[in-house]
Amino acid sequence: MKRTLFEILGGLAVVVVLVSFHQRIDRLHDGSEELARLQRIVADTAAMAGSKSEIQSSREEILAQVTEHLDRLQQEVDEASQSAENASFLRAEIDATRREASLLRAELTRDVRQTQQLVDSYQNEMRQTGELTRDSILATRRQVDAMLGVMRPSPEVLDRELLAPTVQLNGDDTVGSGTLIRSSMDAESGEVQNYVITSYHVVRNILADTPRARTEGVEVTIYIGDERRIVRGHMVAHDVEIDAALIELDTDEVFASVARLIPRDMIDEINVWDPVYAMGCPLGNDPIPTTGELSSKTNVLNGTNYWMINAPTYYGNSGGGVYLGDGHYLIGVFSKIYTHGKGNPVVIPHMGLCTPITAIYDWLDREQYAFVVPATKDGQQPPMLMAAQPGK
Repeated sequence: MKRTLFEILGGLAVVVVLVSFHQRIDRLHDGSEELARLQRIVADTAAMAGSKSEIQSSREEILAQVTEHLDRLQQEVDEASQSAENASFLRAEIDATRREASLLRAELTRDVRQTQQLVDSYQNEMRQTGELTRDSILATRRQVDAMLGVMRPSPEVLDRELLAPTVQLNGDDTVGSGTLIRSSMDAESGEVQNYVITSYHVVRNILADTPRARTEGVEVTIYIGDERRIVRGHMVAHDVEIDAALIELDTDEVFASVARLIPRDMIDEINVWDPVYAMGCPLGNDPIPTTGELSSKTNVLNGTNYWMINAPTYYGNSGGGVYLGDGHYLIGVFSKIYTHGKGNPVVIPHMGLCTPITAIYDWLDREQYAFVVPATKDGQQPPMLMAAQPGK
């Protein structure tokens, strides 16, 4: 902007100088005509003068006038020359300024081009970086999804490993829960064996309010997808102190989904704060899950130790399974729930007590039913029994 203004001012100055120069040239031209006129006067005077002295006097007068005009003209010529030099200098300065402006314009154009190239390069780099970042995010998301798939199994897996083994025990005035822990066929005889573990007080109450159950067996509802299978079962072992009972089902059907009891050598790895699932049929509903943590491993009641969980439970959960969140291993049988008050006791859903798996294993050993318990971490069944097969 400054250089452009300077060019304009320089151009105006040159125009002014040139106008002044031409005016002075015109005056010089007028002076030449005046000189010619004087010369004619001199000639006329010489012709008319009669004497030599008059001619001399006239010549001196004319010479003085001519000399004066010449001096004035010389001064104007000198001024015009000086103005011409100034004009030439200004013209040269303008030319130099124009060349500098041209160079600056070229430099600016080059800088703009280089800047644009640099911007394009940065944009390409950012685009490539963005693509790499997006690919990295997608890969990370896939990894997280895969990890979550391990940490948080799909609903299908949870249904198969937790809901499907859960059964409901029914009496005329009593409802409780249980867990199918064994469904297999004897390798030699071909006899099918199905066992449900539950709380003793559930079976006791059903036998008390439903007399026919003593002969016909306890009614057990098994859930297979959207279907319900109602079978009968008889209590083959129980322990009042730990509130546990084992029921053998009267059916030849082998069921695909059974609970996985935690192997004995993994029990010491169970700790307070471990996530747990509580499965059961509260208030006679179909099996539902609740989640929480193992709150305590020391809760002695009437000489028997129970584990406490804070997964919400209610009436009807008794006999249901308590599973470890990691691995979905059965670690206890729900037994009791805390209440507050005497006249109308209030249930405390997050303070439930379950019979620990350690007590269950010791009891099954005493009752000669240890074969339902896996011995090691691989969870393999004893060789005398075939693995459970899907029922027809």
